[in-house]
Amino acid sequence: MSYIMIALLIVVTIIFGKIATKLGFSEVVGQLLSGIILGSSVLNIVHPTSLIHLLSEIGIFILMLNSGMESDIKEMRKYIKASTLIAIMGVIVPAVSFPIAFMLLGYTLKVSLFAGVVFSATSISITLAVLAEQKKLATPMGAIILSAAVLDDIIALIAVTLFSVFIGGGALGVGSLLPLIAFAMGILLRKVSFSEQLAQGLNWMGSWLFYPIFFGSIGLGIALQDLNNKLLPIMIFSILAIITKFFGSLIGAKLSGLNKTVAQAIGAGMISRGEMALVITQIGISSHLIGDAVSAEFIVAIIISTIVAPILMKPLFSKVN
Repeated sequence: MSYIMIALLIVVTIIFGKIATKLGFSEVVGQLLSGIILGSSVLNIVHPTSLIHLLSEIGIFILMLNSGMESDIKEMRKYIKASTLIAIMGVIVPAVSFPIAFMLLGYTLKVSLFAGVVFSATSISITLAVLAEQKKLATPMGAIILSAAVLDDIIALIAVTLFSVFIGGGALGVGSLLPLIAFAMGILLRKVSFSEQLAQGLNWMGSWLFYPIFFGSIGLGIALQDLNNKLLPIMIFSILAIITKFFGSLIGAKLSGLNKTVAQAIGAGMISRGEMALVITQIGISSHLIGDAVSAEFIVAIIISTIVAPILMKPLFSKVN
């Protein structure tokens, strides 16, 4: 029966992802929603199991491995000043703002600090799609955004690893190290002669098997009925997720000497949290840093920011020559 449920999760998650893409949203949003619908919140026909958890962990590994393999360090060096300032400011502003907001709303110090780590991350997949759509992927702005996002994610991965060990009080386990190890391996594997074929194979395997299980399983863990009294905090977190990353990255872009139009476009391009924030949230759950209720709040805020990001990106990107 568990294999049937996993097959159902994969098929429905892929379908929802494709529908979301057709509607102009991120594929990840559709995949998360499929898990919510199949899980206890709506239909209650698929439940988290140890096998689903294992396959999700493999999905995280492949996702991070691919991210590393797609990170062109040589290209990043061309715009190192701008991308570094954007990444640093894009991390600092949410990393400071979220703990303050969470503490004011009554959350524990540990959860508040972890929220700062989660919402410091950036997901580049949606930004890539919008850049490609507007034929700005090969422009300096596109290269700067990609470079800054990679640096941003490296900082976030290191931060969550250190957090889980020192603040979380846990051992340096596989759960917390896995994404960072995979990302580093991906960067190293770029140098091998068959890296392109390997990346394509891993991406195919991930897209049709492991990624749907990973993102779908996150949706399975969300109980919407438990969030009824959390709507105000979720809206606050969502708004904060958007403005902190936008203005943090914008400040970094301005400090690097970029003009206002480009800086605003870069700020919008760094808003989406998507995959990376979800991976970090999952690490928090696995490391017992946060509970299911808090993780659900994180995930809903991540979904909202991921939906809003391309809406802001498109008009701002179009202004850049």
